Amino acid sequence: MNPLKFENYKEYLAKLLKVRKERGLQSQMAKAMGCQAAYLSQVLKGKVDLTEDHAVRLAVFLKLNPLESDYFILLVRLGRAATPELRKYLEERRLELLEKEDELQNKVRAKGARDTEEFSAKYFSSFIPLLIHISTSSRHYQSVETLSERFNLGPVQVEATLKFLEEYHLVTKTLERGAKGVETKWKFSGESIHLPKNSSMNVPYQVSLRTLALKSIQEKKYKENLHFSSVFTMDKKSFKDILEILNRAIEDSHKVIHQSGTEEVYSMAIDYFKVV
Repeated sequence: MNPLKFENYKEYLAKLLKVRKERGLQSQMAKAMGCQAAYLSQVLKGKVDLTEDHAVRLAVFLKLNPLESDYFILLVRLGRAATPELRKYLEERRLELLEKEDELQNKVRAKGARDTEEFSAKYFSSFIPLLIHISTSSRHYQSVETLSERFNLGPVQVEATLKFLEEYHLVTKTLERGAKGVETKWKFSGESIHLPKNSSMNVPYQVSLRTLALKSIQEKKYKENLHFSSVFTMDKKSFKDILEILNRAIEDSHKVIHQSGTEEVYSMAIDYFKVV
């Protein structure tokens, strides 16, 4: 049972005992807290309060998660608060924890929504959502203006894409004070999206990313970019040998990427195949 559904820890404990109906549970709870069962009975009758030490031990016994534990202990502190100032302070902290719990629930719902065909169709049909999403992990590209300028996209399109990403908790919108006053920032949530190989969106996704490669070839803006294409004949064993080399190179590249900073945005598309 989730203590965040209650505003009073005594009501939570009474409801818990009523719902679970486990023989000897109240005595087990008292033992876990290091107090007599009679004392816990007095607590439930509203005559005395638990201490914070009791609350910590009971949270462990009930196997509450970190957020539930923090909330339960805070309810005990609220029950013991002796001054209006302390009660006000603790009540504000309680509401903050409720907001945090609501945010976590929204993230869970958003993660479930990302498993739908509707989300995949929007995210993977073009390289733009992926490009903007990943770019927000760099502090240089966390506004509509910087993203629009960097990728030569219209501000309206960029903002619409950011709102779509925010809806699925892939970016977070914040207000920060900068040189130009209060600025809107869109920050990477830390979650990347991976497309299953058997997804119906795999082909349009691969094609859209190669559109970026073609654009790079045509514009020739960055001399350090690497583009290599070739057609050749060889035996099947050699094909497998090179495939292993490329797979190792991809794994090594991922290690470098994960350990790197986020100064600029790059892309890598590798094709190695039997000609059809």
